[in-house]
Amino acid sequence: MPHASQPNLTIVACAAWLTLCSVGAAAEPTSPESLYYSGKYAEAIAALDKIEKNDATAQLLKAQSQIAIGKSEAATKTLTAAIEQKPTGKLYAELARIQFEHGQWDEAQASCKKAIALEDRQPLARWIIAQLHRERGELEEAGAAYEWFVDDFNAHEVSDDPDQLYYAGLGAAEFARWTKNSQQFSYLVNTLFPTILERSPNYWPARTAISELFAEKFNMGSARSEWTKALELNPTSAELFTLKSQLDLTSYNVDLAIAAADQALAIRSDYVPAMEAKAKAYLADFRPLQAIEVLQKARQISNKRQATAGLLAAAYLAADGPALETDEGRSTRYGELIETQSIANPHCGEFFAALGEGCDLLRKYPYAASFFRAATERMPQLVRPHAELGMVLMRMGEEPEARAVLEEAFEADPFHVRVKNTLEVLDVLATYETLETDHFVIRYDPKDKLLAEYAALHLEENVYAPICEALGYEPAEKTLIEFFNKAKNTSGHGWFSARMVGLPYIGTVGACAGKMLALASPTAMPQKYNWGNVLRHEFVHVVNLQQTDFNIPHWYTEAIAVTYETEVQPPDWKRLLAKRIAANDLFDLDTINYGFIRPRDGDDWTMAYCQAYHYAVYLKQRFGEDALLKMLDGYANSLTTDQILEQTFETKQADFERGYRDYLVTVVRDIEIDATAEKSFAQLIRDARDQPKDADVQAEAAYAYLQRKSNTSARKYAEHALEIDPEHPLGLYVKARLFLSIGEAQETLELLERATGDRYDRRPVALLAGLRLKQKDYPAAIELYERGAKAEPASEEWTEALVRVHLLQQNDDALIKLLPVLAAQKHHDVAIRKKLATLLAGKGDWQGAARWSEEAYQIDVADAQAHQINGRAQQEFGDKLAAARELAVAFRLSPDRVDWGVAAAEAQVAAGDEAAALKIVEAVLKRAPSNAAAQQLLEKIKP
Repeated sequence: MPHASQPNLTIVACAAWLTLCSVGAAAEPTSPESLYYSGKYAEAIAALDKIEKNDATAQLLKAQSQIAIGKSEAATKTLTAAIEQKPTGKLYAELARIQFEHGQWDEAQASCKKAIALEDRQPLARWIIAQLHRERGELEEAGAAYEWFVDDFNAHEVSDDPDQLYYAGLGAAEFARWTKNSQQFSYLVNTLFPTILERSPNYWPARTAISELFAEKFNMGSARSEWTKALELNPTSAELFTLKSQLDLTSYNVDLAIAAADQALAIRSDYVPAMEAKAKAYLADFRPLQAIEVLQKARQISNKRQATAGLLAAAYLAADGPALETDEGRSTRYGELIETQSIANPHCGEFFAALGEGCDLLRKYPYAASFFRAATERMPQLVRPHAELGMVLMRMGEEPEARAVLEEAFEADPFHVRVKNTLEVLDVLATYETLETDHFVIRYDPKDKLLAEYAALHLEENVYAPICEALGYEPAEKTLIEFFNKAKNTSGHGWFSARMVGLPYIGTVGACAGKMLALASPTAMPQKYNWGNVLRHEFVHVVNLQQTDFNIPHWYTEAIAVTYETEVQPPDWKRLLAKRIAANDLFDLDTINYGFIRPRDGDDWTMAYCQAYHYAVYLKQRFGEDALLKMLDGYANSLTTDQILEQTFETKQADFERGYRDYLVTVVRDIEIDATAEKSFAQLIRDARDQPKDADVQAEAAYAYLQRKSNTSARKYAEHALEIDPEHPLGLYVKARLFLSIGEAQETLELLERATGDRYDRRPVALLAGLRLKQKDYPAAIELYERGAKAEPASEEWTEALVRVHLLQQNDDALIKLLPVLAAQKHHDVAIRKKLATLLAGKGDWQGAARWSEEAYQIDVADAQAHQINGRAQQEFGDKLAAARELAVAFRLSPDRVDWGVAAAEAQVAAGDEAAALKIVEAVLKRAPSNAAAQQLLEKIKP
């Protein structure tokens, strides 16, 4: 094993040494050893019981198999009996492992001493001794115990025993962390552990160790690859499923993480790390009561493990609140754990690291930062808390301190992906400019100066006061906002993602961490988005995360944010909601968070926002307008959702859910679900053959064939439908399409007129309307499109079609009525808003023109016309400063519009800023030297 002081020389020597060693042959597939290593523990025990002369090696393997299936008491008896017969170092070491894992530390230490007395280099005993020192806070002794593995490896020839090499690797890895020797990890991953596998191909712990090292660095692709290879060797390892739970949780696959932990516990019911993994998943899902239940069971197995205690303290903090003492002066559950752990072990860094991790999972970032600091102070040897502290400080917007912490973490571990990415983010931010207002600090790429200026205006004038007043809370500090643009061959969205999670991609354009929020600059996105709405949405998160002390669950903060984002929700929400209701595939309060943190698909993500919004609507509908604030008060008092429902609204969660589902049915009652849309083509044809007298079924088969351009079959089934029901809308539509395909216009129109009779089907209505529009029969087209809009009010397609007709007719009055409806349905469409602003300005409706031009540049801040219209509106209102600002921006964005330049200069004069007016006039005359209006203005204002 390489010495810390001479890594390169010794690594080469050891690599050559291992390569020259002979590769041991794998055990026979049916031997007890191979059964054990392939996870067939019960079969291994049965095979060992059949051996007449059961020596120490056999008894050890039996005990290890019993441990693997959670039968530690039986394993203890097996080992004790074997020791009485003939003691060996391995038997005592395995007994020490059981004792250590069950909190019997004194007994474990005694067993280790006996093991080492019999076998000085006994690796497991040496490892447990090191872990005992670590857990007890005996840091100097622990460091020496880890260093022993390095010294021992370098002092001896390589053993044929894979355990000797495996524990050498574990010890060296820990010593490397403590001594900040990052080069060791490459050696372990690429040389030592792979060599174990070459010599003992079935030795899956080596593969697991590689996976864990990659996961530690957030190299999740390699970690999962190695985990899969380990699983192929042993598909029933509690250790492997515990690792899977941890890997799943890094991607916020909470449900998968819980399932994997359950798989581990089904194999080995007393495996405390699996219980901790399950508890972490519960904390990430803001289910502290379930986490407490799991962790209390873990403490019954071992009440001395620091990590378990730390996670339990985090769960207590979430469930009971942050008070260390009750009003009567007694310690709270949370306070008692902190007190007892600190007194028992002044160096309990593992406890505070786990407590910090738990708070991080709960999104209680200020607490997490405090506890990660405590972990690094009490146990500086820990590497991970430095990285986690840096990431939490970034989420809190404490970037100078974060850089210092992350640089230290990077020096200790330059392979940590998130740390490396985040330091690169800080390098990019170092090139940014800052705009500070009364309530916000905005960081931006110099290319986004205009965006930052208008974001500041929007936040101060339209967002801060209304949101804070509505929610009854003002943040104590200024909120940091960062816009990320393209830099260093990485997109703005890439930098935004790295800023928030330290990884290359998250599926949104804005995100909030409670005290700061970041956005991918809309100026650098392939498609513009409504940054005004996104800023409002994310600032709501800032407020209600802080006002609830970060106790609010994900679904509810999204419910509040969507409620305050816009008045009209996207039309596809209702259609998807109707579809999910019909399929009985709705989220409930126990599952809705999964739709946000790890959706199965895009529909899940949309559905989570939709249902969260409707939970908020239903709360107000059922319990009154102040229900949303009462929920926030409940979360601020550390109550869970079901507790708030019971204590505040006096209803059980199950009753609330029933009422909510009934409410959702009323929301979608105007939405017609096409039951055939989910059917396969084969199913449609089978139905048509099985139900020859059902006109609907025959017509749907005809339509299915039409879509596949099988016109002969389409005609056959359409005629079957019309024989049963001569006026069937879909049957007539299919025949009309067939006539249209051969140019028979008259027959097509006649059939469509019949198809659009008393019974409504959107397909013939849309086709006939399009044909009438092509004929320039605008009144007929409008009548048909209006029929569709009335029948399907949740669909924007009919409104869009009506807008197209009125644009062709140049019917401005009709457009002024329709465009606001379409704009509400299309939140990110700048063209609609510009057109509406232009029309309203032409009508002298400057209030409307101001509103829609502002919405337009809140999607595309560089749209000159939107600023010009807004400037004219501000002049009409008599707001000279705003008019000057808007007209100046319009001219700056479109410098060829010298008439806009003259208007901007005049507005600056009216606002009393003749110096600014002079600059604009000079710019106009540079482009148009003979412009009379500019020359006259120059004479008027020049010094």
